[in-house]
Amino acid sequence: MKDLNGYDHMMAGYYKKMSNYSLPLLSWEFYGESHAALEIFKDDINNLNKLSKNWDFNKDYYTKLIEEQSVIIVTSPNLEIVYASKNIEKLNGYSPNEVIGNSPKMFQGEGTCEKTSAKVRDAINNGVPFEVSILNYRKDTTTYMCTIKGYPVHDKKGKLVNYIAFEKAA
Repeated sequence: MKDLNGYDHMMAGYYKKMSNYSLPLLSWEFYGESHAALEIFKDDINNLNKLSKNWDFNKDYYTKLIEEQSVIIVTSPNLEIVYASKNIEKLNGYSPNEVIGNSPKMFQGEGTCEKTSAKVRDAINNGVPFEVSILNYRKDTTTYMCTIKGYPVHDKKGKLVNYIAFEKAA
Protein backbone atom coordinates (compact mmCIF):
# COMPACT_ATOMS: atom_id res chain seq x y z
CA MET A 1 0.00 0.00 0.00
CA LYS A 2 2.91 2.36 0.60
CA ASP A 3 3.80 2.15 -3.09
CA LEU A 4 0.28 3.18 -4.06
CA ASN A 5 0.28 5.97 -1.49
CA GLY A 6 3.42 7.48 -3.03
CA TYR A 7 1.91 7.20 -6.49
CA ASP A 8 -1.34 8.84 -5.34
CA HIS A 9 0.63 11.66 -3.75
CA MET A 10 2.67 12.21 -6.93
CA MET A 11 -0.43 12.24 -9.17
CA ALA A 12 -2.29 14.57 -6.80
CA GLY A 13 0.63 17.00 -7.03
CA TYR A 14 0.63 16.71 -10.82
CA TYR A 15 -3.10 17.37 -11.15
CA LYS A 16 -2.96 20.30 -8.71
CA LYS A 17 -0.54 22.04 -11.05
CA MET A 18 -3.07 21.80 -13.85
CA SER A 19 -5.59 24.61 -14.27
CA ASN A 20 -8.47 22.12 -14.10
CA TYR A 21 -7.55 19.07 -12.07
CA SER A 22 -11.00 17.54 -11.58
CA LEU A 23 -11.87 14.72 -13.92
CA PRO A 24 -15.34 15.10 -15.43
CA LEU A 25 -16.99 11.73 -15.90
CA LEU A 26 -17.90 12.48 -19.53
CA SER A 27 -14.22 13.09 -20.32
CA TRP A 28 -12.81 10.13 -18.43
CA GLU A 29 -11.68 8.32 -21.59
CA PHE A 30 -9.77 11.40 -22.78
CA TYR A 31 -8.09 11.86 -19.40
CA GLY A 32 -7.35 8.16 -19.18
CA GLU A 33 -5.54 8.28 -22.55
CA SER A 34 -3.64 11.37 -21.43
CA HIS A 35 -2.66 9.64 -18.20
CA ALA A 36 -1.48 6.57 -20.12
CA ALA A 37 0.64 8.79 -22.39
CA LEU A 38 2.19 10.45 -19.34
CA GLU A 39 3.12 7.02 -17.97
CA ILE A 40 4.90 6.20 -21.23
CA PHE A 41 6.76 9.51 -21.10
CA LYS A 42 7.67 8.81 -17.47
CA ASP A 43 9.23 5.49 -18.53
CA ASP A 44 11.15 7.22 -21.32
CA ILE A 45 12.41 9.95 -18.98
CA ASN A 46 13.53 7.37 -16.41
CA ASN A 47 15.31 5.34 -19.10
CA LEU A 48 17.01 8.44 -20.52
CA ASN A 49 18.13 9.54 -17.07
CA LYS A 50 19.69 6.11 -16.48
CA LEU A 51 21.35 6.10 -19.89
CA SER A 52 22.72 9.62 -19.50
CA LYS A 53 23.90 9.49 -15.89
CA ASN A 54 27.59 9.48 -16.92
CA TRP A 55 27.19 11.96 -19.76
CA ASP A 56 28.60 15.46 -19.82
CA PHE A 57 25.42 16.56 -21.59
CA ASN A 58 22.39 18.27 -20.12
CA LYS A 59 18.98 18.45 -21.76
CA ASP A 60 15.54 18.65 -20.24
CA TYR A 61 14.01 15.39 -21.48
CA TYR A 62 10.61 16.32 -20.01
CA THR A 63 10.45 19.43 -22.20
CA LYS A 64 11.70 17.58 -25.28
CA LEU A 65 9.32 14.62 -24.93
CA ILE A 66 6.16 16.14 -23.49
CA GLU A 67 6.07 19.81 -24.35
CA GLU A 68 7.85 19.68 -27.72
CA GLN A 69 6.65 16.15 -28.62
CA SER A 70 10.11 15.23 -29.94
CA VAL A 71 11.25 11.69 -30.58
CA ILE A 72 14.60 10.97 -28.94
CA ILE A 73 17.06 8.62 -30.59
CA VAL A 74 20.43 7.71 -29.06
CA THR A 75 23.14 5.99 -31.06
CA SER A 76 26.50 4.50 -30.23
CA PRO A 77 29.61 6.28 -31.58
CA ASN A 78 29.46 3.99 -34.64
CA LEU A 79 25.84 5.15 -35.26
CA GLU A 80 23.99 2.04 -34.15
CA ILE A 81 20.68 2.95 -32.49
CA VAL A 82 20.82 1.98 -28.81
CA TYR A 83 17.69 3.80 -27.61
CA ALA A 84 14.52 5.24 -29.13
CA SER A 85 11.70 6.88 -27.20
CA LYS A 86 8.36 5.13 -27.40
CA ASN A 87 6.74 7.99 -29.34
CA ILE A 88 8.83 7.02 -32.39
CA GLU A 89 5.99 4.76 -33.45
CA LYS A 90 3.67 7.74 -33.81
CA LEU A 91 6.27 9.54 -35.96
CA ASN A 92 7.21 6.80 -38.39
CA GLY A 93 5.43 3.53 -37.54
CA TYR A 94 8.49 1.73 -36.14
CA SER A 95 8.50 0.51 -32.55
CA PRO A 96 11.63 1.17 -30.47
CA ASN A 97 12.52 -2.56 -30.62
CA GLU A 98 12.42 -2.50 -34.43
CA VAL A 99 14.98 0.31 -34.72
CA ILE A 100 17.44 -0.68 -31.97
CA GLY A 101 20.57 -2.14 -33.53
CA ASN A 102 20.01 -0.39 -36.86
CA SER A 103 21.49 2.77 -38.32
CA PRO A 104 19.35 5.93 -38.59
CA LYS A 105 19.84 5.52 -42.36
CA MET A 106 16.99 3.01 -42.14
CA PHE A 107 14.65 6.01 -42.26
CA GLN A 108 16.10 7.30 -45.53
CA GLY A 109 15.29 6.35 -49.11
CA GLU A 110 15.75 7.31 -52.72
CA GLY A 111 14.08 10.71 -52.23
CA THR A 112 16.31 11.71 -49.32
CA CYS A 113 18.57 14.63 -50.22
CA GLU A 114 22.21 13.56 -50.56
CA LYS A 115 23.45 17.07 -49.65
CA THR A 116 21.51 17.00 -46.38
CA SER A 117 22.79 13.51 -45.60
CA ALA A 118 26.34 14.71 -46.32
CA LYS A 119 25.82 17.68 -43.97
CA VAL A 120 24.84 15.29 -41.18
CA ARG A 121 27.81 13.02 -41.93
CA ASP A 122 30.20 16.00 -41.87
CA ALA A 123 28.82 17.20 -38.52
CA ILE A 124 29.20 13.71 -37.04
CA ASN A 125 32.72 13.31 -38.45
CA ASN A 126 33.68 16.70 -36.97
CA GLY A 127 31.95 16.05 -33.64
CA VAL A 128 29.69 19.11 -33.84
CA PRO A 129 25.93 19.57 -33.33
CA PHE A 130 23.69 19.85 -36.38
CA GLU A 131 20.13 20.77 -37.30
CA VAL A 132 18.55 19.68 -40.56
CA SER A 133 15.21 18.99 -42.16
CA ILE A 134 15.35 15.79 -44.17
CA LEU A 135 12.94 13.62 -46.12
CA ASN A 136 12.49 10.36 -44.22
CA TYR A 137 10.40 7.27 -44.84
CA ARG A 138 7.88 5.65 -42.51
CA LYS A 139 7.55 1.92 -42.06
CA ASP A 140 4.68 1.93 -44.58
CA THR A 141 7.04 3.69 -47.09
CA THR A 142 5.21 7.02 -47.04
CA THR A 143 7.45 10.05 -46.68
CA TYR A 144 7.60 12.82 -44.11
CA MET A 145 9.84 15.82 -43.50
CA CYS A 146 11.77 15.37 -40.28
CA THR A 147 13.55 18.13 -38.38
CA ILE A 148 16.53 16.66 -36.55
CA LYS A 149 18.67 18.35 -33.91
CA GLY A 150 21.67 16.13 -33.27
CA TYR A 151 24.44 16.37 -30.69
CA PRO A 152 27.60 14.43 -29.92
CA VAL A 153 27.59 13.16 -26.34
CA HIS A 154 30.75 12.82 -24.26
CA ASP A 155 31.23 11.23 -20.89
CA LYS A 156 32.57 13.22 -17.94
CA LYS A 157 36.14 12.36 -19.04
CA GLY A 158 35.58 13.83 -22.52
CA LYS A 159 35.30 10.56 -24.45
CA LEU A 160 32.67 10.38 -27.21
CA VAL A 161 30.12 7.82 -26.00
CA ASN A 162 26.92 8.50 -27.93
CA TYR A 163 25.03 10.76 -30.28
CA ILE A 164 21.56 12.00 -29.41
CA ALA A 165 18.94 13.33 -31.80
CA PHE A 166 15.69 15.13 -31.12
CA GLU A 167 13.33 14.60 -34.04
CA LYS A 168 9.95 16.01 -35.06
CA ALA A 169 7.80 15.90 -38.15
CA ALA A 170 8.27 19.23 -39.89
